[in-house]
Amino acid sequence: MANKRLVTLLLLLIVFLSGAIFYFLDIIGVIKAESVLPFLASKNPAVIEDADFPTEVEKLEYRKWQEKLIEKEEALAKLESELASKVSDTEQKLREIEELKEGIIAERKKLEMLTRDWDDRQKKIKELAEKVTNMPPEKAREMMQNWRDFDIIEVLRQMDKDAATEGNPSITPYLLTLFTPERRAEITRKMLLPAIEPENSAELPALPAQE
Repeated sequence: MANKRLVTLLLLLIVFLSGAIFYFLDIIGVIKAESVLPFLASKNPAVIEDADFPTEVEKLEYRKWQEKLIEKEEALAKLESELASKVSDTEQKLREIEELKEGIIAERKKLEMLTRDWDDRQKKIKELAEKVTNMPPEKAREMMQNWRDFDIIEVLRQMDKDAATEGNPSITPYLLTLFTPERRAEITRKMLLPAIEPENSAELPALPAQE
């Protein structure tokens, strides 16, 4: 009986020592207990992170970065829209300025042309007035008979001016008596109207050719 107890005690001591040695070797990393005794493996193994797969923190940082990027893109789009609007307004104003400039140039050319035509007309009127003054009245009446009333009036007014400048009496009243009563009355009526100014000279008919 004593021998059996001794054997049992020795076996237990051997098992205990074996376990202690096994545990010690597992701790120092010489062996892995889970590989020798699978039932010792943990039921909840540690999660191994994949370096290529983002963590939750990285995902959060990425979302924040993405939101900031979207905000910058929206700000850029707004700025581009404002700049495009300003460019459009500037181009419109430049077109308006160019049109105004072209209009002024056209008006200036028109004014220059009217001034030139007016000067030419006044020169011709003065020449006709001198010619009529130096012609026999009856001959002058024959030449003027087919003129337009307006042309006759302009020449007669110039003759009055020349006579006043030279201190001589004007012969225009006498010339008018040589026309028919109807024509004389019409010319006299029109002579009472205001004289044509240079700005209206574009509407004037051409003077009769000198004979």
